[in-house]
Amino acid sequence: MQHLLFRRPAGLVGLVILLANHPARAQTDSSASKPKAASDSTAASSVGGLTPPPAGLPSAEFETYNINGNGVRYTAAVTGLYTTGTVERVYFSTNHTGNLTVKRWQFPVAASFSYGRQDGNLKEREWLLLTTPDYRIGRWKFYSLGEYEISNLRAIAHRVVVGGGVGYQIYADTTNSEVALSTFFLDENTSYDSEPPLRRNVTRNSTRLKLRLNRGAFSASTLLFYQPSLTNPSGDYRVNNSTVVAFKLYKHLTLNLTYTFSYESVVVRNRDRANSTTSIGFAFSSGK
Repeated sequence: MQHLLFRRPAGLVGLVILLANHPARAQTDSSASKPKAASDSTAASSVGGLTPPPAGLPSAEFETYNINGNGVRYTAAVTGLYTTGTVERVYFSTNHTGNLTVKRWQFPVAASFSYGRQDGNLKEREWLLLTTPDYRIGRWKFYSLGEYEISNLRAIAHRVVVGGGVGYQIYADTTNSEVALSTFFLDENTSYDSEPPLRRNVTRNSTRLKLRLNRGAFSASTLLFYQPSLTNPSGDYRVNNSTVVAFKLYKHLTLNLTYTFSYESVVVRNRDRANSTTSIGFAFSSGK
């Protein structure tokens, strides 16, 4: 029978933006408490839902294009790292976002891929495809959501998420800075790359806080998610964060510093509860 590990997060997670790329890291303490076994294949799931992907989508751009008009926008970001010596580390990530805005409707799509090896061993091989079409009425947004995910870090063979929700823009100004809250209900189906094979289905609530600041050539944004299971909120929940600091170099080119963090209270054995990545790379955008 497949075993799972449970633990509440301890304290606050410090978010430090570094000018280098880190390998993903985690804190797993299976000796601190006895692992609990899943009673069947429908037990609570691990990560997913409306979350920043492992490589970190440029949240300063995603679903915020052309808020006052119609048009198409596309962005692409690439990060790469190779180190050798005592530890050999290879890491690559690329993120792509596109958005079509027609009057009150927005149709954003985002794709992310990251790949990493350390001392010849595969660490990251993460795929994510995410779309969150929305309809705007004043400060309100009404969302639908679709997601497909594959993750070597979390032993996810594939995950499909569908859902919907509502959001409210608490603050906005002429610089396109904003504070917004949203809440979703998500149906999540996951197949794990485990032996024996494990499949799970869980319904979640996802509450998101979105902050964005623009000051001339500088912008910063963060997305913070809390995603408990509706049937077991204290034992099965996730906390996710994606933070992007961007410096505009030219009209369509920015330098992005990205930090992503995810914590899962329920994981497949031998997989980490916490993962984080800090990276620096360039982003290109086009469109209106």
